[in-house]
Amino acid sequence: MVTKIYETRIQCPVQKLWDFHSNADALKILTPADTEIKVISTNNTVREGAVHTIKAKQFGLWITWKVQIKNVQAPYGFTDTALKCPMKSWTHKHEFIDDEGESILRDTITYEPPGGLIKKMINAMMIEDRVDALFKYRHHTARTMLETTTAHLNSALIDVNHGYVSDFELDSETEAVQ
Repeated sequence: MVTKIYETRIQCPVQKLWDFHSNADALKILTPADTEIKVISTNNTVREGAVHTIKAKQFGLWITWKVQIKNVQAPYGFTDTALKCPMKSWTHKHEFIDDEGESILRDTITYEPPGGLIKKMINAMMIEDRVDALFKYRHHTARTMLETTTAHLNSALIDVNHGYVSDFELDSETEAVQ
């Protein structure tokens, strides 16, 4: 098993962090441009026992991820556990920690790579750097989105056929929080 922890301080209230991460459109925003994504399930609310299905295209191949939502503690976090994915196992714990009006975004990923006896080599050569890059991107994007005073998801900018975001909308008077 491999466990990775990613943590970022974000200048926003925990409720705003929860609202962002519990919105189905956020997954499209938090996915790097080199990965095409299609949300297959129709009810993607973050609620106890919900099952969400997505397809992600990487390196020309479509991969199905089916995860079950557990341990929902709004607005402080939830866990998704893969029922189907390319790993032998995958658990992603999302934590939103209140710190005097600001937030700490913490993602704890625990996974077991496929590959039997050579799984350590597969992880080192193909998986670990990709997971690190994904969560670095996610944390940077979440911080950028949430540290602006009136940033909000703009569904008109999401290309539903290709599952990517071209931009996010800011009101004309918006400035980044310093």
